[in-house]
Amino acid sequence: MIKLLGKAMRAFKNQELARKLVWINCLLILVPLAAMGVYTFASFQQAMEKNVGSYQLQTLKQVSLNIDTYMNELDRLTLTPYSYNEIMEFISSEREPGQPLSLEEIESLNRFVSSIFINGRLDIMGVSLYGEKGASYVVLPESQYVTTYKLDESADWLKQARSRFGQPTFITTHEVASTSGMSYQVFSIARELRSFDTGKTLGYIVIDIDPVSVRKLLQQAETSAKEVMYIVDDQGHVVIRRDDMQPVLELGALNGQGVMHSNGKGTDKQLVAYVTSDVTGWTTISTVLVRELMKDSLVVRNSIALVMLVCIGLAMTVSVIIAYRITLPLRKLSRLMRKVEQGELLVQFPVYSGDEVGRLGHSFNMMVSKLSELGYLLYETEIREKDAQIAALQSQINPHFLYNTLGSISMLAEVADNREIVTMSNNLGKLLRYSLSNRKEKVTLHDELVHVRGYMSIQKIRYEERIHYTEHVPEEVLGLHVIPLIIQPIVENAINHGIDKGIGTGHIQLSAAIHEHTLTITVEDDGIGLAKEELDRLRERMQHSKELGGQSGNGLLNVHRRIVLHYGETYGLTMESMPYQGLKVMITLPAQRVLNRDERKLTTNWLESG
Repeated sequence: MIKLLGKAMRAFKNQELARKLVWINCLLILVPLAAMGVYTFASFQQAMEKNVGSYQLQTLKQVSLNIDTYMNELDRLTLTPYSYNEIMEFISSEREPGQPLSLEEIESLNRFVSSIFINGRLDIMGVSLYGEKGASYVVLPESQYVTTYKLDESADWLKQARSRFGQPTFITTHEVASTSGMSYQVFSIARELRSFDTGKTLGYIVIDIDPVSVRKLLQQAETSAKEVMYIVDDQGHVVIRRDDMQPVLELGALNGQGVMHSNGKGTDKQLVAYVTSDVTGWTTISTVLVRELMKDSLVVRNSIALVMLVCIGLAMTVSVIIAYRITLPLRKLSRLMRKVEQGELLVQFPVYSGDEVGRLGHSFNMMVSKLSELGYLLYETEIREKDAQIAALQSQINPHFLYNTLGSISMLAEVADNREIVTMSNNLGKLLRYSLSNRKEKVTLHDELVHVRGYMSIQKIRYEERIHYTEHVPEEVLGLHVIPLIIQPIVENAINHGIDKGIGTGHIQLSAAIHEHTLTITVEDDGIGLAKEELDRLRERMQHSKELGGQSGNGLLNVHRRIVLHYGETYGLTMESMPYQGLKVMITLPAQRVLNRDERKLTTNWLESG
């Protein structure tokens, strides 16, 4: 999960700014609206269920009140025997099984039963009187009276009646059979009859009632067609149903009143309201499917969903338009920046506003303008600087050398015709041709060394035996190419500023080596050297100064600047020196090979032929 989240975050970071804004707006719009819609519908549904449950409960209370009123009427009928002394005497009398009734007893019993059935009460199915001493008088539907019944001591209703101490006992729906063999469904109310004088139990009265009378009371309640209503006893057994075809829930024993949810058959959720009667102890229950109850709420839900979809659609459309409109200048600026990266500097960002994007575009235009101007100036400056440095090098190095050489030739010419004059003249011509006529940007190290040897041959004639020059250059480096005229100024500097200012002979050693694709040429002399302060000043000038060396004869600075211009700051000259111990100059160049041996041989023959 964490990996997927990290991957999603990385993918989000790589999205365009407009898409990021759209995604963020989606979350900020969709999530609150969806949450609000769900919360609103859930609140509406909960409130609707609460209101329906409250209505159910009120309806059940009214139904239960009607049933209690009806049961109280029946309860008063069970008190009728106390109004007839002859009935109480009959119940308390001792009777043998099958003993016939006297005419007076029959008359009094018939009068009593008639008082029970007065006003044509069709709901009463039968009346039964039972005495503790064997008396019995039972009137059943479509039957003559019977006096042969005996109390069944194991009957549940009898146990309940005895435990009620003269209070009525309501017996759940059961079957009674007439003498003709017909069976009837009835529920009964029984009461224990006691003596006023002694308080002893004399007998019992049981009145059987047709359940239809109570069912009518249930059916009179104003409920929906899908609502189920029935009555259960304190054990949870069904007593009376409003409709025998409707299923009932197995809820067990309920007590009190309230509203709850219950699952019916399958997975259907039902809303259940119940009220327990204080008179009968029975509980009237009303159940309705929440699915049926919420049918009307589907219209509300669909309306909320439709409004949400419309609002989300409009909000997302506006969000996309605004996001792309806001980021349009940034996309234009990004495309212009890519063009600048490719070297196209003749671009301009149109500024139409003064906000952050407008200020950024204005800064971009200023930057491109400065880049274009600086690029042109840099290009022009580098071209002019290179041309000026090369021209200055060729004009500064040669005049001084030419002056000294011609002085030597003149001195020798005054003495006599000497072969040395011819040698110096030839070498001087080669040097001048190499210095002034060679327009190659790069030559081989071999060519540069030939030029240095010609220069040293002239200097040896001039200084006679004061100068000793040696080379230690491997064969494999001779084909590497270098900038022309970078070694001779270093050798000249060693002669003029090292050996010439000293006393006695001097030695100049030139060596070369390759290490890690870098060519190092070392020119070392044993002249007077440089003091630490002088060496530091020279290093400082070489590192920071843009001079070409001037007329001071400092060819070191000139050579260093040319190498840096060609190859970069990584390469150039480095120096080591101590007073009166000579100067060691190291030239570092990239090891680049272009000429083969045949090309080098042709160049050598051209130089030697003059």
